[in-house]
Amino acid sequence: MSNQNEIVLDHTGYVGHGSTPAAWACIAIMTVGVLVAVVGFTISVMPMLWVGVAIVVVGLVVGYIMKKMGLGYEGEAKRAAENGGPAH
Repeated sequence: MSNQNEIVLDHTGYVGHGSTPAAWACIAIMTVGVLVAVVGFTISVMPMLWVGVAIVVVGLVVGYIMKKMGLGYEGEAKRAAENGGPAH
């Protein structure tokens, strides 16, 4: 019994898992920001809440800058292609 509509999946391309310096820095900074904001919200200190929100924004900016510096997924994929294969 043959299926004429077979789909062949190609798994030979590079698949990044998001474990890059840019991702780690971004998430670490944003986690601190969320924790500061939650504590500020919980104890009703609005300046602390807004400082936490500002820290989250700083985390996003740091992640973006690091990604543009080649420390994100695209840079990792480029290095893997230059080295001849996936870097897991």
